[in-house]
Amino acid sequence: MIKGALTIIFDYPFYKAIFERTDGSEYYVAQVNLGTSMPHMPQILNMVNFKFSKLKFYKTSIEKQKEYHVNPKRAQRLAHKAIKNSSIGTKAQQDLKRQFEEKKIMKKKAIKVSKEQETERRYLLRQKKKHAKHRGH
Repeated sequence: MIKGALTIIFDYPFYKAIFERTDGSEYYVAQVNLGTSMPHMPQILNMVNFKFSKLKFYKTSIEKQKEYHVNPKRAQRLAHKAIKNSSIGTKAQQDLKRQFEEKKIMKKKAIKVSKEQETERRYLLRQKKKHAKHRGH
């Protein structure tokens, strides 16, 4: 069974649409920046109907947690502790942040490789010019 959800949040200064999709044990999430003004229903419907197929979903897995009875006082202490040390946003936002970090690392690696290739190309060009100067005429 496939389940989906759309959440619109205000993450200063932009409104963002977070699409969540659950397919069995797999969890997919995508994010769209809606701009600085509050989105209206026609804009949201247009995005869902026409741009949904173009979204790039990030895949994660759902961790199964063992459910057990917790003493009410302990639950209250855990709730206060969770609020005190709360992390940024929802699970979807955390997954999107992780996706952003992974893309950033991959982009840095690609830039590094391209710089190395460019350096090698320039080195070979210099060597070729140097050999062309000393042809032995």
